[in-house]
Amino acid sequence: LKKSLENETVAVVGAGLMGSGICMVLLKAGFKVHLVDVYEESLKKGVAFLKGTIQSYVKRGRMTEAQAKKMVQSLKPTRRLENLSSCSLVVEAVIEDMKIKKNIFGSLDKIVPPGCIVLSNTSTLDIDEMASAVGPSRRPLFAGWHFFSPAHVMKLVEIVLGKATSLETTCVLQQLTKRIGKIGVVVGNCDGFVGNRLLISYGAETTLLLEEGVASVPSVDRAFLKFGIALGPFQMADLAGLDIGYNVRKERGWVSVGGVPGKKKPPRYPELADVIVSEYKRLGQKSGKGWYDYDKNVGKGRKPLPSKEVDSLIRKYAKGGQRSFSEQEIIERVLFPLVNEGFKCLEEGIANKPSDIDVVYLYGYGWPVYRGGPMWWADNEVGLKYLLQQLEQFSSQFPQTEYFVPSELLRKCVTLNLTVEEYYNLGLSKKSNGMQSKL
Repeated sequence: LKKSLENETVAVVGAGLMGSGICMVLLKAGFKVHLVDVYEESLKKGVAFLKGTIQSYVKRGRMTEAQAKKMVQSLKPTRRLENLSSCSLVVEAVIEDMKIKKNIFGSLDKIVPPGCIVLSNTSTLDIDEMASAVGPSRRPLFAGWHFFSPAHVMKLVEIVLGKATSLETTCVLQQLTKRIGKIGVVVGNCDGFVGNRLLISYGAETTLLLEEGVASVPSVDRAFLKFGIALGPFQMADLAGLDIGYNVRKERGWVSVGGVPGKKKPPRYPELADVIVSEYKRLGQKSGKGWYDYDKNVGKGRKPLPSKEVDSLIRKYAKGGQRSFSEQEIIERVLFPLVNEGFKCLEEGIANKPSDIDVVYLYGYGWPVYRGGPMWWADNEVGLKYLLQQLEQFSSQFPQTEYFVPSELLRKCVTLNLTVEEYYNLGLSKKSNGMQSKL
């Protein structure tokens, strides 16, 4: 491990919001960091963000002028990948486009030294497909290092293992993640890994409630704020940018283009979430309008205000004459499939233990600490028997929706009258032939 981290020269490819945030984290940890971006303007913006943030730390007394000066001297902006020939670690943090990422990795493989660890900050894309762009000898050194936005603030990092990722690389990443002051959770490779995989049903069901005419944007957000989540689903979407989710759905082949349905579009699909971006150009806070309106003169442009345009758009999709859902019904429809997907991650070996999923949601998604995380909540507040009963009801109501189909692990826990935590503490997961760990 010591040998792996002896060389303090590292690199981040991509000077956007995520890349600059990761660069800041590495600079604070004492690394000399090459920040790479082929676009001059993007590189300048990234460097300006870093220098501005460093100065803000000095003003707030979080570091001395001498420390700030050293950090700025350790930042090496460049437009050339060729300058990375002496790096011990490179993190890719460009747009979520598989082709672009593979081109970058193919080039890096020829430039960086043989022992250099190569990582992707992708939030959803296949780590193994990216690893195919590098030679066989590099693949054991290839993994995902998924930071959460903004990277220099959020504590969580998912360490995503591919088929070929070595145990040594995993250990180095665990140690490095700790060194940079983050909480690392080792997860397996699948669409969305752990955090964003569970979020697929969350994003879909919140919008489908609008289309079914049983809830409104404010009523959904109110239910989640009362539950204890720091921002409601629509408030959070506006903050992150509606185009982010739209581009991920497009990459998955879900979005309709020119009236032609997406090739891989799920049977129940919230078209409303795509239309609000593609036709209405409502991108969230950054464009002054998303699920809510924003006014620069009200709350510094961050306060969500009801939108007549959004209300009118929802009415075009919503079924009339429906009974409005209670807050409990909203929470159950949205969070029960999320928990169910957590059980499936355990079942498939994508997550090692229930508490790993809880840590991901506590530190990466603003889950209320007093509710312990989704799996703890299911065990201790909901009750697995009730969870299973409700999922069976949802699955009967929406038979084509995969995330409502109850997990076999959930069924086992209910049959044995055990919480999922007890199931793992008793070592039953290791005795179950059907649960093959991918970690």
